[in-house]
Amino acid sequence: MDRRTEAALAGPLETNGALPLRVAVYSRITEAIRNGSLPIASLLPSESELGTAMGVSRTVVREALMLLEEDRFVRSRRGIGRFVADRLPHLGLQKIRPIEELLSETGPTVHVRRTQTALQSASPAFTADAVGIRTDEASWFLESVITREGAPIALIQEHVPGDRLSRLGEAAVAAVSEAGVDANAQGDAGDAGHSALAALIAVLGPIFGPGETDITLGVPGATRGKLLGLPASSPVLILTQTLDHDGRPFYLSKALINTDFVQLTISHAVQS
Repeated sequence: MDRRTEAALAGPLETNGALPLRVAVYSRITEAIRNGSLPIASLLPSESELGTAMGVSRTVVREALMLLEEDRFVRSRRGIGRFVADRLPHLGLQKIRPIEELLSETGPTVHVRRTQTALQSASPAFTADAVGIRTDEASWFLESVITREGAPIALIQEHVPGDRLSRLGEAAVAAVSEAGVDANAQGDAGDAGHSALAALIAVLGPIFGPGETDITLGVPGATRGKLLGLPASSPVLILTQTLDHDGRPFYLSKALINTDFVQLTISHAVQS
């Protein structure tokens, strides 16, 4: 590892208990990529070197690298190692719909069950870019399992900027933090009824867009695999969606979809 790379990556991670270590590692590596300390197409240090530099285990590093590959910051070459991507991810131009609308087109009714809601005091670099804030600004993190007939078919993680959401009013904040809790939902206990995006549209109307949907294949890893009832190395379809509001980035989501249950068709023609 050369001196510039080591200077960019080395040092203890400051998570303040708000972010998992794998996300903190992800954030530091993306920052190093964006500021040029890890140049485009360059070979990444080994998992051991990265772990030593940041004071974390190889397992944490491996999970972070998996997320970086999903988001197309990093690519692997078998027998050689991992490289910074030739082209970095970008925010795009198309329009999107709430994930439960897309999944409802593939079979019987789906239910959204919230598993985590948190207003984070700081955001990873890629998340901050996608929702149009600085890394030291707060953002909402919302994780939900989507079920059909009691079986988990997808996991969605959503991000919304905290301060800009507050400016949209108390109803908008409640829509995200509570996600339109449906007392009559037939899903599991704690079924929230809606994704954050669907809840926002229900309260504010179709004011969001344009956006982009990026589709890749990946694996869930141990933590997300457990929520989906899948082995860590099972193949899943990954939908990364970004969405603007009032001409600025506002919303980011990543949905992991169990392709054993879902055959998905993407349409971008609903939002206006």
